[in-house]
Amino acid sequence: MAGRRSRTRTTRAAQARAQRTRGRILAAAQQLLVEGGPAAVSHRTVSERAAVSLGAITYHFGSKAAMLEAVHRAHLGAVHARARAAAGRSGRTARALLDYVERDLHEGRAGTLAAIELALGRARDPALRGQLRTPGNRSREFACAMLRAIGSANPELDSELLTAALVGLKLEWLAEGERSAFAKRLPEMLERLAELLLPNAHSRVR
Repeated sequence: MAGRRSRTRTTRAAQARAQRTRGRILAAAQQLLVEGGPAAVSHRTVSERAAVSLGAITYHFGSKAAMLEAVHRAHLGAVHARARAAAGRSGRTARALLDYVERDLHEGRAGTLAAIELALGRARDPALRGQLRTPGNRSREFACAMLRAIGSANPELDSELLTAALVGLKLEWLAEGERSAFAKRLPEMLERLAELLLPNAHSRVR
């Protein structure tokens, strides 16, 4: 019995170490993606940035594409969590949008920039586009379900429009800066976006 407990503790400790290593790898890959796009990410550059062995990189991610996909999945998971939290705090569509966007810009800045760099890389390089299986469908399904729940007449189309609009708004905010005139107009723009997509919903920012 004691031997079994010891093996269990050893296994759990090894799993925890593996998870920490994986987290360091993903954080390093995201940083490199933000700094230089997909071309800056390789097993060797991530190994150097994360201070882990090449063998550890290969153990967790057999290819560069698998590593980039994992970075993007982690980003989308955090985005979805922030969106759910914002929707739960406010019954008003525009208020929820503003809460989500503000939190996403401050907490998820690196993830947003990495996602944009990955999208640009796929646009420039058809080979990279073919290698990556980015979970865009899952993200669209998530947005579609949320819009359906708050009364969208066409949640499939509205989810595409909302996703594209929010990416553009966040990119402009990041480019102009949080103290810019654009950033100050963001609540008004999100209110207008909510009115256009959901004219019958309680949309005003309060």
